[in-house]
Order: sequence, then C-alpha cells, then structure tokens
Amino acid sequence: MCFPASSGPVPEVAGALLYLPHPDSAPLAAAVVAGRPLALRAAAAAARAGASIIGIPAHLRSPELERLIARTRGLAGRVRWLDTAVGPEAFPAGDGGCLLIPATALVDARTLGPLLADPPEAAGAVVTESVEAGAPVLVLPAEAARRVAPALAAGEPLAGTLVRLVEATRPKSASAAGLCLSVRGARDLAEAERLLYAGLGTDNDTGVDEYLHRRCSRRITRVLVRTPVTPNQVSVLSLCIGLGAVWCFWHATAASAALGVLCYALACVVDHSDGEIARLTFQESRLGAHLDWAIDTVIHAGLVLAMAVSSGGGALTVVIGVVGASGVALSALFARYLPREIAVGETVGGALKNMGNRDLFYVLLLVFVLLRWGLPAALPLLAVVVALGSQSYWMACVGRIRRGRPIVR
Repeated sequence: MCFPASSGPVPEVAGALLYLPHPDSAPLAAAVVAGRPLALRAAAAAARAGASIIGIPAHLRSPELERLIARTRGLAGRVRWLDTAVGPEAFPAGDGGCLLIPATALVDARTLGPLLADPPEAAGAVVTESVEAGAPVLVLPAEAARRVAPALAAGEPLAGTLVRLVEATRPKSASAAGLCLSVRGARDLAEAERLLYAGLGTDNDTGVDEYLHRRCSRRITRVLVRTPVTPNQVSVLSLCIGLGAVWCFWHATAASAALGVLCYALACVVDHSDGEIARLTFQESRLGAHLDWAIDTVIHAGLVLAMAVSSGGGALTVVIGVVGASGVALSALFARYLPREIAVGETVGGALKNMGNRDLFYVLLLVFVLLRWGLPAALPLLAVVVALGSQSYWMACVGRIRRGRPIVR
C-alpha cells in the first residue's frame, strides 16, 4: 500500500499511517472537534507536514469522512484505506520508514514536520509528549513498520505495543513544536476544541483584534463551522457590512457616523471569522486570500472617501477624498505585493510597519465622529491630514526602492 522509497541518497519518510491507540478509540477518532473529525485533522496535519501518502484503517471509513477528505485541499489524492483483505506485502514501508500518528491525537504540521523532514535515525524518532500521554507519535524504521501494518489495518489497538517498542529501541526524541494532545475522553475533546480556538490568532493581530474582534469572531465561528457556509461566503458578508459602514459615513451626521463605527467593527469581526473558518476546516485558498485583501482595501478606501465627502467642503473635499482613497489602495498594493524583507531596528521602518494598523483607523473614525458632533468646521482639515497620511506608506516604499533598501511590511 504505502510508501515508495525516496529517490535521494538518504531515504526519507514519505508517508504516514493513522492507528487506533486504544480499544475505544474508533468513536473518538470520528468525534467532531471545531467542525472536523479528529481523524481528519490528524490526516490533514500529516499531509501539510509533507507526507505523500496517508494510510487510514478501514474501520474509520464512513461516507461523511470520505466526503470531508474529498473537500480537504491537498488530502484527497493521498489517502489510502487499509484493511486485512490483502497481505503484509501490500503495505511496504519506504526505506525511510513510516510516520505513525494516533487517529485520536490533535497534532499539527509544526509537530509532524521535523519527523518527516529530518533523515531518519536507525531506531526512528518519537515526539516526547506523545509517549508521556501513552499514544506515541513516531517514525518507525521500515522493518518495524511492516510488522505492525497488519495489526494496524485490522484496527487493533497499538498504543501499548508502540510504547513498549519505544522503551526497547530508544528512538531519537523530539519535543512538539505545536499541538500534540492525546484524546482519551470527553474532557480531552473539550480541551482539544479549546486549544484550536485559542490558536486562531495571527501575528498581524493588533490590540483591538485581540481584545475585541477575536473574542467576538470566535463566537460566530463556533456556529458557522457546523454549517456548509464557506469562508468566501463569510468574506462577502463582511464586504456587505463594510459597505453599510461606508454608507453611514456618506454625508454623515454624528449619529450615523457613530453607527458607521459599529458597522465597521462588525465587518472586522466577520472578516476575522472567515479566516478562522478557513483554518479550522482546511479551506484556505489563494482566492480566499486575494478576496480578503480586496475587501479590506475597498472598505478602508471607501470610508476615507466617505469621510471627505461628509466634511462639507464641496468639490474640493471630494477630490481630497479621492486622493486619500487612492493612497489607501496604493499602500495596500505595495504592502501586499512587494518582497517581504524586514529592516530590523530602524525607526523609520518600524513606523512604516505600523501605518496600516487597524487600531489607528479606529482612532481616525472616532475623531471624525467627535468633530462631526462638536467641531464640524475642522472636518476639511481632517480630510487633508488623512489624504496626506494615506500616501506616506507607498511613497516611502518607492523611496526605499530607489535607494535599494529593503521594505518593511
């Protein structure tokens, strides 16, 4: 069945096998955690870590699991169902051995990647935390993998056998770089879901993202991951709400602008939810990333234009608004498509990196609301400041290109 030998001079681990660790593991492997069964999560983690083939015991096969595998990007063509209808010769391990993963484990590619990437040790390798939990995540040498393959295909519990094997052979130990949780019951299922939702943030999250947007978006995500709704559909919803915010700021009163701030906040929350759904259900895509970026740009540019139109200066402020909106769009283009070299420790670089901060945009919107309510004569000046500020990022990028310096993003 399993793993072709690597063509390089040093054999590598090319594939992975899911196994049932305990007699009661099959229902747990089928248990849904944050919208997807544990077994699917383990298989997807192996695929994303680089496994070219993933073997799954036929005991876990179901129409729903097959449907989800077919919908999971990069996984459908790699899955092989294992049963006892064929002999051990149908399960040849590659010269680099096999990666074995408990079908009830919550692991991610960061944990599995090093086991697949490093040249295999003679005795294999194992994730330390998984041994301590009694359900090893490990690389077995080719011969040992062939010996356990029939029992694995028969759905026999293998945790005890593998723990004893680890104790006897002393494989290389590696600490988990990411998630590594052995699920044994309902309490562990709840902990697995908690860990998945806790890890939904990104490196680009700001203070408002962490303390407001993520706290709200997770509530939406918990509901939507149980439905057929796709991340791109959620993105379109965030666009509609964001355009509602633009409409509230167009020829705004203080009250309508305040409502616009709330609509903008809701659009941001929904925008966070689409990415969370994509990550939890393995539906990330290039189209989704482009759509998310385009929607963000349209909403922010539209709000800048709307605030200028509402400043009451006639055609001149409309022109200023167009300049500001174009600056937002150009800055977004530069920030997305230029190379990602980062100049560390430069004051100017640090300032550039934070210019698109969503927290600062909230400040801008609130300043507009306050001026609309208490000092409307100052709104044209605010429009000028915003128009000039929106040009600063992309102009600084151009200046750095001309000087041959890396661009901070």
